[in-house]
Amino acid sequence: MKPLVRSSVTLFLAIAALALPAGASAAPASTIFGISGNEYAFTSTVGSFAGTGSGNAGDRAVWNTSVQHDPLGSVPTYVNGGSFQMATVSPTAHTDSVTGTFVNHGGTITTISTGPKCTNQRFQVTGTLQDVSTNSSSGGSGVFSVVLTHYRISLFGQCFIYNARVAGTVSFTY
Repeated sequence: MKPLVRSSVTLFLAIAALALPAGASAAPASTIFGISGNEYAFTSTVGSFAGTGSGNAGDRAVWNTSVQHDPLGSVPTYVNGGSFQMATVSPTAHTDSVTGTFVNHGGTITTISTGPKCTNQRFQVTGTLQDVSTNSSSGGSGVFSVVLTHYRISLFGQCFIYNARVAGTVSFTY
C-alpha cells in the first residue's frame, strides 16, 4: 500500500475508533501497548501521528497523538506538551478509550542518527503522560516511548523527507 494511502487509512481508523460508543466496565485490561504509526502533520515544533497497537492483555487499539516540542536539533529537545488519545477493543469486544496530556518538559527527543548523506534520520521520542483517563477512571499517568524515523531521498541535490513512521510503546497506570 502506498505511504499516503496507508497514512490516510490509519488516520481514518484512529478518528473512527475515537467515536466508538463507550463500554460500561473497567479500564482496558492492557497497561502496555506496542504501537506503530505514521506522521500525518508537522511543523518545526509539533508532530502529529496516528496508528495501531496491541496490548499485553490482548486489547487492539488505534491511537492519535500530537507532540509539542522544541525545534529538532535543540540541545536538549524537550517535549513541551500535547495530547494522546487511544481507542481500544478487548478480546471480548469491550470498547474503551484512553486520553492524556504530555507533561511540559516531561520528555525529550534525542537524535539516534542524523542521517548523513541523506540517509534516514532516527530520533528517540519519550514523554510522560498526565491526567490519563479512561471511560471509568481518571487521574492516571503514562509513558510514551517511540523511535521516529524520517525516511529521506536525495533528488537533484536536495534531501527530502518522504515518509515518517514511529514504533515503540505506550504504558499506563489507570
